[in-house]
Amino acid sequence: MADSDRTAALDPAAFRKALGQFPTGVAVVTAAHDGRAIGMTANSFSSVSLDPPLVLWSVAKSSPSHDAFVASDAFAVHFLGADHRDLALRFGRPGDKFAGLAHAPGETGAPLIEGLAPIFECRAWARYPGGDHTILVGEVMRMVERNHEPLLFHSGQLRRIDALRRAPPLADNSFARNYLAYLLARASFIVSNEFHARLSEWNLTVPEWRVLACLMDVEGLSVGELAAMALMKQPRLTKVLDRMERDGLLQRRATAGDRRRVTLHLTAKGRARAAPVLIAAKAHETDLLAQFTDAERATIKHALDLLIGRARRG
Repeated sequence: MADSDRTAALDPAAFRKALGQFPTGVAVVTAAHDGRAIGMTANSFSSVSLDPPLVLWSVAKSSPSHDAFVASDAFAVHFLGADHRDLALRFGRPGDKFAGLAHAPGETGAPLIEGLAPIFECRAWARYPGGDHTILVGEVMRMVERNHEPLLFHSGQLRRIDALRRAPPLADNSFARNYLAYLLARASFIVSNEFHARLSEWNLTVPEWRVLACLMDVEGLSVGELAAMALMKQPRLTKVLDRMERDGLLQRRATAGDRRRVTLHLTAKGRARAAPVLIAAKAHETDLLAQFTDAERATIKHALDLLIGRARRG
């Protein structure tokens, strides 16, 4: 078989899936173009050379930011940590990615996002065609160094390293095996982390999913009520609500009796976004609980509901 035939026979979906088996780090790449900050999430970063210090990444020609990145004289690569899933999703979708995000120009002029590291500030060194991507090589002019737990991309999902680790087996009479708080924390981590890794399929972050799920159940919550229900502090929730309102997923409404009191309501777009995720969440729950009998499933939920009710009364 000729090489051209072998290339033509390669299934793009299968090729993409095979590439996904190679775990990579996740970065946000930023640059300045025509007086505005641009940025995008990338997992194509790679080192090239130590002398001179060169790195590369590639940008899809279909990306709205492609031409701006190619034309820029500099770029900055921010490595994301395990707790930066929301930032990875923010820079991976359309919209004003820098809204409400502290950043300032670095030595090369490329914007640096506050609080992130490691960061490589790079001067554009070379640009190469790469099929449906353009390969951008940069010379590292300045580096901000910090050790951290990285965010990974594997099989089409954002993952943490600790999610791939297995806890050691514990004796039946061990403290952790019998301590309620530990058992609840471990169970919550296992249940939620597995499903949260899939939220990028619906272009949602974890806080956005919590807001949608809560408002699908209870319409017209105040910000304080939603913060308690969604397990978020109000300052962080307010930023999430601002972004979701800009995206047309929810509305804030002043109440007739007290104009200072604002309630939150899902839009038709918000309900449409949440509907398939709720179905997937229930299917995920069904898979998790398949090992239990109907009576055991009812007992688990009843016991947890009693615990939550006790805390609410307290």
